[in-house]
Amino acid sequence: MPIINISKIDWFRILSDMSRSGYSLQDIAEELDVVASTLIGWKKGASPRHHTGEALIELWCRVNSKGRDELPKEKFVQKFIFHSASRACRHSEK
Repeated sequence: MPIINISKIDWFRILSDMSRSGYSLQDIAEELDVVASTLIGWKKGASPRHHTGEALIELWCRVNSKGRDELPKEKFVQKFIFHSASRACRHSEK
């Protein structure tokens, strides 16, 4: 039975990387047009809204001269796949 690993972006590490690169939380907050306390929430495990997360990813890539494929991620969940891909997609064709 195949297993898939689902990962999520490690916002704590992204913000920590930015801090090591000389950006304060206030600098990042101003760049993203959010309040600094929002970033503290992300460091504690919350996730940004899609558009804000995308902006933070772009900033992280630019600051660190890295691509999206190098984003820090953490394993979120590991799942077993019980059905074949063709069976899983069949209901969407109706």
